[in-house]
Amino acid sequence: MPTDTALAPALPRVPRARLIVAAMLISTFMAAVEVTVISTAMPTIVATLGGFRLFSWAFGIYLLAQAVMTPLYGRLADTFGRKSVYLGGTALFLAGSLLCGLAWSMPALILFRAIQGIGGGSLAPLATTILGDISAPEDRPKLIGYVSGIWGIAAVVGPLLGAFFVHTLGWEFCFWVNLPVGLVTMTMVWRFLQEDPRLRAFAPIDLAGCLLLIAGLGTMMAALVGFDRLSTSGLIGWLALAALLLGGFAWRERRVPHPLLPLHLVLRPLLLVANGSALLAGALLIAVTAFLPPLVQGVLGGSALASGILLGVLTVAWTAASMTIGRAVGRGQDRMLAAASAFLILLGMAALVPIAAARSLPGLDLIAIPIGAGMGLLSIVFTVAAQSGVAARERGRSTALFYFSRLMGQALGAAAFGGVLNAGLGDTHGHDLMRELVDPVLRAGLAAPDLATASARLGGALHGVFLVAAVIAAVTLIVVLLTPRVGTARR
Repeated sequence: MPTDTALAPALPRVPRARLIVAAMLISTFMAAVEVTVISTAMPTIVATLGGFRLFSWAFGIYLLAQAVMTPLYGRLADTFGRKSVYLGGTALFLAGSLLCGLAWSMPALILFRAIQGIGGGSLAPLATTILGDISAPEDRPKLIGYVSGIWGIAAVVGPLLGAFFVHTLGWEFCFWVNLPVGLVTMTMVWRFLQEDPRLRAFAPIDLAGCLLLIAGLGTMMAALVGFDRLSTSGLIGWLALAALLLGGFAWRERRVPHPLLPLHLVLRPLLLVANGSALLAGALLIAVTAFLPPLVQGVLGGSALASGILLGVLTVAWTAASMTIGRAVGRGQDRMLAAASAFLILLGMAALVPIAAARSLPGLDLIAIPIGAGMGLLSIVFTVAAQSGVAARERGRSTALFYFSRLMGQALGAAAFGGVLNAGLGDTHGHDLMRELVDPVLRAGLAAPDLATASARLGGALHGVFLVAAVIAAVTLIVVLLTPRVGTARR
C-alpha cells in the first residue's frame, strides 16, 4: 500500500506524555467498565423496571448512539482538536450516566442511555487517537496493547463491580461509578494535553449525512428487534426503508466535499477487512456480554457474582492475549495472528452452542477462554492496522471508523439477538419470567415443574441466540482470511 509519510508533520517531543497516557488509559478503563458493569446487572435492572421486550434496547440504543457519534467525533477532533472535543464528549457521557441511575422505567432508561451513548462515542476513539498523536510509530503497537489490556482489566473489574452494586448499594451505582473516574480524566486532559495545531484539518461537518445514518441504523434495529411481531410484508417494508435511508447516506457521502465516512478510507483493502472484522466481532461481543448473564442467572440459577466471574474469565483471557501475543503485532505476522484469533473465537462460540443447550455452568467458564483470547488479539491487530494505514492528519477519522464499525456491530447484534430471544420466548411474559427466575425469593417459591418449564423456555430462546452467534463467528473467520498479504507502512 503506498505511503505518504513525507506529508506527515514531524511532531516535537510531547511534554508530560506519561501523564497524558495515564489519562487516556483511565478513560479507556471508564469506557470498558461502563459496558461490563451493566452486563451482570441488567437482569436485575429488567426485573426491577420491567419491559423485558426492551431488554436489548438498553444495550442497543447506547451502542447505536455511540456508533453514529464515533465518526462524527473523529471529524470534530480532526477539525477542532482532540482536547476540546474530548472534554465536551466526556461531560455529556457523565451527564447521561447520572440520569441513567435515576431512571424510573425501562423507556426512561433507554432515553438516558441514548444521551450517555452520544457522549460515550468520544471516549475510546479519541483516547486511541491521542495516544497515536503523542507516540512514535514504533511505540504504537505497545501502547495499543496497553489499551486493549486495559479493556481486559476493566472488564474483569466491571462484572464484579456490577455484582457488588446489585447486592449492596443498588444497581444505580453501576452508572454512577463513571462520575469520579470521568472527572479525573477530564482534569488531567485539561491540564496536561498540549496539541500541535498542524494536525488539524478544518472542514464542515456533514450533519445531514449523520441524520441519515441515525435514521437508517435505527430503522434496521427496530426491524430486527421486533421481527417476531411483524408480518413478512411489514418486515420487508422496514428493512427496505432502512436500506433506502442507508443508501441515501452512501449516495450523499460520495458527493459532499467533506464526508462523514470518506470512501477513500472505507474502500482501502486492509481497512475494509479491518472494519468488516470489527463489525462482526462487535456482534459477537454483545452476544457474550449481554446474553450470557441471563443464561447464568435466569436459567442456571446462578448469582450476579457468578455472571461476573464468567465474564471475568473471558476478559482475563482477553488481557493475557493482548499483553503477551500482542507484542508480535507489526512484525510481519499480522495476517497469521488475525486468522488464529478468529479461529479461537469460532472454536469458543461453536462450543458454546451445545454447552448452552445442556445448561452447564462450569463448561461456560472454560469456553470463555478462547473467546476472550481471540477477541483481544483480533482487536489489537486491526486497531494497529487502522492507525498505521493512514497519514497522521487522517488518523482521527480512520481510528473513529474502526470503532464505529465495532460499535455498529454491537448495536445491530443487540437488536438481532434481542429479536431472536423474543421470538424464542413467543407469548411468554418475559418480564415476569425474568423476575421469577432472577429473584432468589421468587425462584425458591416456584414449584419444581414450573421452575423447570420456565428455565427451559428461557434456555431454549438463549440457545437460539448462541447458535446465530456461532454462524457469525464462522463468517468472521472467512473475512479475516481475506486480509491482504502486503504489509502496511507504519507512521
